[in-house]
Amino acid sequence: MNATTARVITEDDRFSIQDRSPIGSRYTDGDEEFTLVAYSVDPHGQTAFPLFIADADIAAGPNTHWYDQAAKGSIALLEVSDVVGIGSEVLHPASPDQERTDAALAALASREEHAFRDTSDFSRVMLHGDLSTEEEVAAFLAYAKAELELRVAQRQLEMASRERSELIARVADLTGSQRRAARVLGLNQSTISRALRERPERP
Repeated sequence: MNATTARVITEDDRFSIQDRSPIGSRYTDGDEEFTLVAYSVDPHGQTAFPLFIADADIAAGPNTHWYDQAAKGSIALLEVSDVVGIGSEVLHPASPDQERTDAALAALASREEHAFRDTSDFSRVMLHGDLSTEEEVAAFLAYAKAELELRVAQRQLEMASRERSELIARVADLTGSQRRAARVLGLNQSTISRALRERPERP
């Protein structure tokens, strides 16, 4: 379950899903202030890594961090390693500020693409709200495992579909006409045409 109040966060924290600060909690590294806006959850390891949005980034506008490529045109989403390190080894709870919390949560909601599209598509699921009971935690972990399985299956389906389309185009090349390829494969001619249009350009 969630703690009812924010706790100190360090870089070597274990980040157990059972020991989370409430989403919307305010933090400071002694210099800047941040809002904890979500968790990146590994359902197999049962870990929940906090994700932050900095007040300074909201003030500056989208794309203020070059390393955040997950959502162009959006406010940077920061992991613990982005805000805890040399010079600031601990994040301490900061005074509540509902206006800034609301702004950070709105910035998260407006992100244009999946936060872990490039790096963690098949290992983590975002948690956007607090879980109040052990049953809710268990249900979310079960959902997250199913979500990751679905992502893998969708990826495999995309790869199989792409390979099929390329082979349809190959048959069309070998038979010399779309009509003959459609007859050989038992497909509509429009399917053959689409495969030819969609195949990668040859070098």
